[in-house]
Amino acid sequence: MKCDCGCHCIQCKSTDLESFQVGKTEDDGYFDMHHTCNKCKAHFDHLDGTMFAKCEICRYGI
Repeated sequence: MKCDCGCHCIQCKSTDLESFQVGKTEDDGYFDMHHTCNKCKAHFDHLDGTMFAKCEICRYGI
């Protein structure tokens, strides 16, 4: 899912990100997500900035 959340890649600062919902949608409409940068291919958590070499939830690097 492509998302315009205003995030930047934590590695290269690009805004060309592909986003993946990784948690349930809360009552306020919020949900946790991971991003994959289409420029440098970094995959990371939206909130805490953890970078992943592999992610089973998003099927990244598997």
